[in-house]
Amino acid sequence: MAPLSRRPRIAHCVGFYFPDMVGGTEVYVQDLLLELAKREVDGYVVAATNEVYRQYDWLGVPVIRYPSNWASIREYAPARPRAGLSKFQELILENRPDIFHLHSWTSGAGLNHLSQIARLGIPCIVTMHVPSALCMRGTMLLHGRQACDGRIDEKRCAQCWSELVGVPSALAYAVAHLPRMSFEVGPTSKIVSRAVTLLTARSRAVVQAHELRQMIDLSASIVAPSGWVHSGLLANGIEPGKLTVSRQGVANGLVEEAARGLRKQPSDELVVGFVGRLEHYKGVHILLEAMAQIPEHLPLRLRIAGSGTEPEYLRKLILSARQDKRIEFLGSISRKEVTDFLRSIDVLAVPSNYMETGPLVVLEAHAFGVPVMGADLGGISERIRNGIDGWLLPFDDPAAWASAIREIALDRAKLARIASNIEPCRTMGDVASEMAALYREILAGKSK
Repeated sequence: MAPLSRRPRIAHCVGFYFPDMVGGTEVYVQDLLLELAKREVDGYVVAATNEVYRQYDWLGVPVIRYPSNWASIREYAPARPRAGLSKFQELILENRPDIFHLHSWTSGAGLNHLSQIARLGIPCIVTMHVPSALCMRGTMLLHGRQACDGRIDEKRCAQCWSELVGVPSALAYAVAHLPRMSFEVGPTSKIVSRAVTLLTARSRAVVQAHELRQMIDLSASIVAPSGWVHSGLLANGIEPGKLTVSRQGVANGLVEEAARGLRKQPSDELVVGFVGRLEHYKGVHILLEAMAQIPEHLPLRLRIAGSGTEPEYLRKLILSARQDKRIEFLGSISRKEVTDFLRSIDVLAVPSNYMETGPLVVLEAHAFGVPVMGADLGGISERIRNGIDGWLLPFDDPAAWASAIREIALDRAKLARIASNIEPCRTMGDVASEMAALYREILAGKSK
């Protein structure tokens, strides 16, 4: 096969996209496509939706939204040239990508979709933005208390997952050491259904390992955005040649905006900021519990930007903050408003309760010269140098966060020293250069 004589065309697949409520993965994909275009790599986004099929442009990026059930709908009419293919496969063929790049691991954009496209002979790549492929909990926290090495072990994973659903540790251990079981049952009582779920815990772990192996076998390369993802994949026996480490980067435009804009001037009041989803795994409750332990006479303010989808959790946050006038909820803010938000704070708090592959907001804060106080987990711990350009704190210890915030509020000279140690950020241009090289390497190998 002759080498590709035109610009490569990449289909970037995600579980949802702008203008929906999005997270770091979708921001990453949007910025990546814009930078790839500058490197003579074309592409588009193909994203699942619970609505109807549609096409549109989002800030210069072509977007195709497909109903999330399209991978399950097939046309068997023998007269059709593509009889037997799913509607998702037909959609990808109609848009002729050279490479299919999966950025999600969900029912709407996951293993089934990867498998279907690989069967078409289109090279596939997966970027692991979340821990789901490695962890039944989805957090990479072993027993919910410490960072896990990522190795899928059916007994250990079964016990850890059983504890997540409320089983006491001793009983979870016993459940994990039962023989593997699987059941096919009809409608049952909640008690019976719960028992069946627990008894299949080891089988679930086996399926988890099998699906990870399928992902590797179907992909030309797996991209790890953090060192811990790379280590977790190696721990499962994944061959190093299949893995590429490409860490996240800040949008080039944001770096330029940070360089020419004014930053917050020092003042007596310390302003701590949080921006992200108001959901338990992002840990904003840790900040509220910490604030309750800090004397009210300290000149301090906590600004919280974001929204969530867990009504009970949101209610608890509001109740917790109601008596503290130092806490300000801003609601959702747009990407453009993030720059103003970062300029309004002295330090960013990132108290995530799971292993992040980023998050991007750490790098964005650094672009604006804002130090970060982060949970000592995953990608956060890889991007912050404790005591040098930020602080790493236990993810589950509000007292430690309260102590660190008090120290900063009382020692503004130390805050200034920490801020001065922040180094220039890696940009999405750096990421795009690495991805463009990977795409061309894969296509060159295919042409041999």
